[in-house]
Amino acid sequence: LYGQSAGSNDIALVKVESVGVGGINYNDTDNTFQYSFDELTGIPVSASVLTSSGFTLSNGVYVNDTINFIKVKLIGAQWFWYANADTCIPVPYLHELQSLYKELTGNTLAVDEDALLIALDSAIVLSTPTDFAASDTTPNTVTISWLEDADAEGYEYQIDNGAWVEVDVAKAELTGLTYSTTYKIRVKAIGDNKNFINSPKSEEYSFTTAALIVLDAPANLTATEVGVNEITITWGEVANATEYEVQIGETTYTTDQLTYQFTSLDADTEYNISVKAVGDDVTYDDSALSAISETTDPLIVLDAPADLTATEVGENYVTVTWSAVANAAEYEVAVGATTDTVAAETLTYQFTTLDVNTEYTFSVKAVGDGVTYGDSL
Repeated sequence: LYGQSAGSNDIALVKVESVGVGGINYNDTDNTFQYSFDELTGIPVSASVLTSSGFTLSNGVYVNDTINFIKVKLIGAQWFWYANADTCIPVPYLHELQSLYKELTGNTLAVDEDALLIALDSAIVLSTPTDFAASDTTPNTVTISWLEDADAEGYEYQIDNGAWVEVDVAKAELTGLTYSTTYKIRVKAIGDNKNFINSPKSEEYSFTTAALIVLDAPANLTATEVGVNEITITWGEVANATEYEVQIGETTYTTDQLTYQFTSLDADTEYNISVKAVGDDVTYDDSALSAISETTDPLIVLDAPADLTATEVGENYVTVTWSAVANAAEYEVAVGATTDTVAAETLTYQFTTLDVNTEYTFSVKAVGDGVTYGDSL
């Protein structure tokens, strides 16, 4: 700002040398003036007036860097001159500022009157939103709030480089976010385009969503039925699970039930079995494993063939018959060290090339499938 000396056409450069606890020290060419803070009064000045008087907007602060005058900033609804965070001076209306200036320096504050009249009719720039805070944070939602401007009609916010979204109040309730992810939000205050115009967009505010919520592990995992080649398990329901993953050995299956039957297992074999609840990977993560060990039953021993009878006896042959054994896969017939097998449907066998007038011992056993049934004794 420039001051014009009283009774003279000379323009003298006046700048603030320092601002301290005692007041403001001005230097007007050869003279130094000090004015106490206690003697200053508050005066709001519109941003447009400051701009027309040579001030520029830089990071939310109106500054006239050319003459190094005191900086001006909007705090709440009040404009302030200031030199540092601890020393703020309320600014009067421009005509009062001119009076104060003349009182301090003896000079007249020079203002472009035509520009001033235009500026007085101009809208005020709303303050840039500040004081951001995140609350109610979950893996996919969060509420972001900021300092309210009473003159704002509403606000617009932008997440990362996305589209601008309008809200009525000084907060944004964000949904559909990704867990454990850092986002950046910018906000600007929206004016009525008459008395107030939109603020500059704010600095970026970063926030991070919560991690996924780990589901509880399935409780009460139990083997309710155990057979030769199958095991049936059951477990308790887990809230918010989408399904369950069951594993036996190295093999994994999924189910939406609270029970599962493993089949085609080996007889008399110990198996490690586990179950976990599966999350939706949006809000909930998979649970830890619940595990048990269980051993299948041994093979079922078939009954020995009954009614073994020699139905025909010749000089060098013997024909034997026997009764069928349920679940036999085949039969093994033997005489001495010689053995042979016949199909399950065949219940007779003829031993040949025997020695004349010789005693023989014949045997027949039912042969199992090796999966569920073992050989008879």
